[in-house]
Amino acid sequence: MKISENWLKKYIGFKLAPENLSERLLMLGLEVEAYEDLSEKYAGIVVGEVVEIQNHPNADRLTVCKVSTEDSIKQVVCGAPNVKIGQKVALALPGAIIPRNQHDKEGEPFRLESAKIRGVDSEGMMCSEAELDLGENAEGILVLDSSARVGDPVAKYIGKNDVIYEISVTPNRADCLSHIGVAREIGAIVNKKIKYPEIKLRESKESVAKYAKVEVLDTEKCPRYSARVIRNVKIGPSPKWLQDLLNSVGMRPINNVVDVTNFVLLEYGHPLHAFDYDKLSGHKIIVKTAKEGEQFLTLDGKQRTLNSDVLMICDAEKPVAIAGVMGGANTEISADTKNVLLESAYFSPPCIRRTSKYLGLSTEASYRFERGTDINITVETVNRAAQLIQELAGGEVLKGVIDVYPKKKKPAIVKVRVSRVNNIVGTALSKKEIVSLLKKIELPSKPVSRDEIIVEVPSFRNDIKEEIDIIEEVARLYGYNKIETKTHANIDFSFNVRKDTLENELREYLVGSGFNEILTISLQDEQSMSLTGDNPIRTLNPVSEEMSVLRPSLVLSAIKTVKSNLYHGIKHLRLFEIGNVFHLKDEQLRNSLDGYNEELHLLLILCGNYTPVTYGNSMRKVDILDIKGEVSALLSKFCLDNYRFIYYDTYKDIYEQVVTVEINNEYAGFFGKIVREISEKLDIEEPLYVCELKIDSIQKGWARERKFTVLPKYPSVLRDLALVVDITLPQEALEKVIWEAGKPLCKKVSLFDVYIGQQLGESKKSLAYNIEFRAEDHTLTDQEVDKVIEKIIEYAHRELNAVLRK
Repeated sequence: MKISENWLKKYIGFKLAPENLSERLLMLGLEVEAYEDLSEKYAGIVVGEVVEIQNHPNADRLTVCKVSTEDSIKQVVCGAPNVKIGQKVALALPGAIIPRNQHDKEGEPFRLESAKIRGVDSEGMMCSEAELDLGENAEGILVLDSSARVGDPVAKYIGKNDVIYEISVTPNRADCLSHIGVAREIGAIVNKKIKYPEIKLRESKESVAKYAKVEVLDTEKCPRYSARVIRNVKIGPSPKWLQDLLNSVGMRPINNVVDVTNFVLLEYGHPLHAFDYDKLSGHKIIVKTAKEGEQFLTLDGKQRTLNSDVLMICDAEKPVAIAGVMGGANTEISADTKNVLLESAYFSPPCIRRTSKYLGLSTEASYRFERGTDINITVETVNRAAQLIQELAGGEVLKGVIDVYPKKKKPAIVKVRVSRVNNIVGTALSKKEIVSLLKKIELPSKPVSRDEIIVEVPSFRNDIKEEIDIIEEVARLYGYNKIETKTHANIDFSFNVRKDTLENELREYLVGSGFNEILTISLQDEQSMSLTGDNPIRTLNPVSEEMSVLRPSLVLSAIKTVKSNLYHGIKHLRLFEIGNVFHLKDEQLRNSLDGYNEELHLLLILCGNYTPVTYGNSMRKVDILDIKGEVSALLSKFCLDNYRFIYYDTYKDIYEQVVTVEINNEYAGFFGKIVREISEKLDIEEPLYVCELKIDSIQKGWARERKFTVLPKYPSVLRDLALVVDITLPQEALEKVIWEAGKPLCKKVSLFDVYIGQQLGESKKSLAYNIEFRAEDHTLTDQEVDKVIEKIIEYAHRELNAVLRK
């Protein structure tokens, strides 16, 4: 953003060199990317007064002029037809760089030297508008205003006696997208209050309410709309001072009314728009959303296709502007405009951001509305614009302002602890010093207790919401370079310090096991997510439809990575990812961050051959047992003894052969095979086996230090047991019964066979388990084991109607 030093000095007096001011602003958080002293281009060019003119003795079309420069008289040979005695002119002295050479095709600047022209000495040159690079007029010399002081630098009188700063404003500091905003920051540097524009209006006796109406149908997207009407204006060019100011910051002057709205935008940082009042049907403004597919011609002459999310400014019959972005060609200010309706409104930043992105149209107005303007200055800015229009274009300002503001914004109150400020910043500031610092940037505050200050946040500071924001303000106002460097570190080496987090341990183990880590983005497209049957969380302002929802699982993004690798000919994959997933945990809190849960998950995915093709090693595809083995090895590596796998016989969502994982009797994740239908939809022919586990569940059960366990003194006894149960019964239910009935001698239960056949009868299946028994204090006898087996069969029959397979 370009800022003019001359413009700034209308609000705050300061005497700081550009390099010094740039450095001071940087310490406050405003980076000056570059600055340009416009007057340097005109060094050596001064105001001169023509005091004598004589004909050139050797050339009919040339004259010999005497030009006063305050301390001397210069003889100048001139060929301009419009030179006259008494004129104030731009006199370039020998050594000056002429900005544009009108005799050179490229217009390259050149250094002026004393010369003999047709036998007569010339000690300078009176410059034209073209030679000064101010326009295209090269026919005669530029004649300055008669009030110009002889000897002064000419830059002072051609709008070039200024320094322009290019400032990079961070998205949170929308209040600095204006000259007043930057002046406020400079006021903190020089310890002065800024001088706001004095607004004095001459209103007519007729009320604006008789001539215009405003109706806001969407108060969420437009919480406030203010308007004024000015009659009988005279459209024309703006005065030179306004044109110079706008040109200096890169904005093209158009006409006096439009230039005023742009001036106020750059002054206050609040965009305005001027409508031709007579082109508004019904003399009414209606703020509402557009119709899907509606067409609208904007001021730049382009036809825009709108959607139902775009907020429009309409009259009684038609749309007349895209709210906060650009006006319409059907109500623009033209040379024939007599009456003007001025708009000053506040539009919702997300709404304008979506509209700007959807239309691919960014303007000075949308840039500011996207970041958030000050809702409480709509009336002040519309009055300021009305005042300037009345001064520059004449006209009659109707009495009163139309102001639709149904829900008044109350000032935010933030409590700040002095001790917290000093602990965070590393200072020893008193309450009085903190209050004084905040006062510099118009943050009124007062002490309410020994350690507490309350700050009333003005509406122009949308970025300040909580205590830490105020602490940041204190830090930058105090000066980061003044904060003393202090190091107090107490390190206790009396205990084992673990440098690695669980995530790093997992990464190290998995890489060592032949896996490659992948990193995928949390934002996914909603259409792909529908394949998994999950309910992803949609973001309010998606970057694009391809990145519109937060993923509830790592599986789909991993499958896309597999697809990309397969496309490039990499068919055998062992991949893992550690990343965040998101879920809605409370429907009633859907509109609050508290209603959502963010979890860190681990994903494994296998595809292609399990082992590489080597001599003497047979090649085989991965299967469910491979992914199970990887999960078992991983959990065992981290000493997780209290885990178990629960098998499912039927499909679950997009998986088949699904096995859930429990750690400490709590669900921790699953592993299984992606069903073929899903793979085919994604053009993947290879079977995919995945596992997804909660990092938090692993963390809770993680034994960080391996402990010695005494080996069993007595041998174990193995028995196989096959039970016939209902086909719909999950095997987990039967396994649980075996554990319960087999306590305390039962040490391990493993399912090794599932059989379904006519011999068992309809709707029946056989589950066969290998069970390990062991006592801690003696060798088990067959009789003892038989009793436990009988107990298991009896308990299973009673609880699950299971019978022994014969």
